[in-house]
Amino acid sequence: MLPLSRPPHRPNAAWRTWRGLLESRELILIAATVLVTLLAGLINRDFLAGSNLRFMLLNSVVLGLVALGQTLVIITKGIDLSVAPVLGLGAVVSGLLATRDGLPLWGAVLLVLAIGAVLGLINGALVSSISIPPIIVTLGTYSLYGGLIFLYSNGDQVNSVPDSYAQFGNGVLASWFPVPIPILVLLVIMLAVWFLLGHLPFGRNILAVGNNPAAAHHAGVPVKYTLTSAYVIAGTLAALAGLVYVCYTGSATATTGTGDHFELQSIATVLIGGTAVAGGRGSVFGTVLGSTFLSVILTALVFLHVPAIWYSAGEGLMILLAVTSSSLRRSSSTGRAA
Repeated sequence: MLPLSRPPHRPNAAWRTWRGLLESRELILIAATVLVTLLAGLINRDFLAGSNLRFMLLNSVVLGLVALGQTLVIITKGIDLSVAPVLGLGAVVSGLLATRDGLPLWGAVLLVLAIGAVLGLINGALVSSISIPPIIVTLGTYSLYGGLIFLYSNGDQVNSVPDSYAQFGNGVLASWFPVPIPILVLLVIMLAVWFLLGHLPFGRNILAVGNNPAAAHHAGVPVKYTLTSAYVIAGTLAALAGLVYVCYTGSATATTGTGDHFELQSIATVLIGGTAVAGGRGSVFGTVLGSTFLSVILTALVFLHVPAIWYSAGEGLMILLAVTSSSLRRSSSTGRAA
């Protein structure tokens, strides 16, 4: 008589829930951010000062806005290196017009959104219509848009902004609701991108194009329009991030954005947040959490007196780790499916 085989072990629902939470990229990012903050605070107590925590949050807003647009581009299997000079253009143009000509804040908002949309449209049209690889297109426009900053500014710098701009960058809506306005802007944009990606046909088209452009085309998805729109949104959000930057710092130069390597930081943020480098999958909430994590890491390096030459190396290392983690997860899920 053959022995009865034991039924396969099936984890109960509670265990599956806990396992899912433990494997959640968002939860891991929250825990890592808190851990790094506490460790840096133990080494240097000034790191936990209210002014520094506020600085890190506001800095993460600028990066988060750029990274949200980058998220949509990477989901389509693309990349946008030009977000750094677009951010710089948004900061320099709005800042100089505000100080020279008294451009009102609402006018600056409309102007930077238009600038970002046009520059993003150029990227998207070249990628989708002429079929030039995104990294080549945006590497070229990186230099082109960076040159435009120097031509427009003619060497001038933004050293101060009007009170309305400073209020937008550093103020709160009301004393009973002491949340900085830029953080509210980021939350609104985050929810808008989340709704677009998860609840609108356009979002489903972006995911479809990222998974398989040929199949998406045969299924009736307007691939060229979808690709172009992703770059338009990325450019628009990068220019808006430039306005937020000049409003909260009160300064901008011709190297704003490019000098801080916002293109690398945005890519690192997106990949750390869980967006697949192979396209077709992304996490909006993960991107915002990734921007906070990266802001904390870079600020901690300053407080720990790590030489600045290592900052770019650290960003590159995080990109490699994020890509490796994404590849391992993809291989693991493929193996389980098989």
